[in-house]
Amino acid sequence: MDAYSPQDIESFAARFYPGRSLLFSPYGYTITFSGMTAALSSTQQLNIAANADFMLLGLRHRASVAATNQTINTKTAPFGRVLITDSGTNEQFTNAAVDLENYSTNGVGERRLCYPRMLAGRSSLNITLTMYAPAAETVLLDLFFDGVLIRAYNKP
Repeated sequence: MDAYSPQDIESFAARFYPGRSLLFSPYGYTITFSGMTAALSSTQQLNIAANADFMLLGLRHRASVAATNQTINTKTAPFGRVLITDSGTNEQFTNAAVDLENYSTNGVGERRLCYPRMLAGRSSLNITLTMYAPAAETVLLDLFFDGVLIRAYNKP
């Protein structure tokens, strides 16, 4: 899927802030899962900054397997599933944990969410990663939440 245009982002956000001036800033949040091995699950919390709302546009990940040499052509496709839950509303982003390679991009091609997701300032997400690798390997995984910060101001 192609990237959203700036006009797409501005038009979508304006529906949430009628009559207000908006300031957009490209921004991202990163969560790191380290020491992940087969059949291991780990949950981390991501806190959205209090000074702006966050429009999530897509997810990206990067995995590194211990004791391997990687190049851009030999990137690891991690055997992991992710479940993201808004901790305030207990709403899950998907009905169950989703394979990372289906929900996030590993730097190959552009994959955006089919529809942007608005996250209020001061909210938090619970991110659960579950590994299902067939072999005993230790993975370090960065999950990057790609989007824009939105600050709303009253029009003079």
